[in-house]
Amino acid sequence: MATIYRKTAKGLTEIETRALRLPPRLRSALILVDGRRSDDELHKLMLQQPAETLRALTEQGFIEVI
Repeated sequence: MATIYRKTAKGLTEIETRALRLPPRLRSALILVDGRRSDDELHKLMLQQPAETLRALTEQGFIEVI
C-alpha cells in the first residue's frame, strides 16, 4: 500500500520562512509533499536519493504519514 505524506506545522513554517535553512535538496522535496502524492509518485519526482530524503524529512519533523 502506498504511503502518503503531508507537511507538519514545522514543515509549513519552513516553507514560509526558511528559518531552519534546509539544504536545497530537502527543501525541494518538502515543497513536493502535498498530502496527495504517494511515496511512489514522490520518488519519481525527486532526482536524488528519494527514500533517504523522505526519511530525513520525517525524522526531522517536517513531514508525517497521513
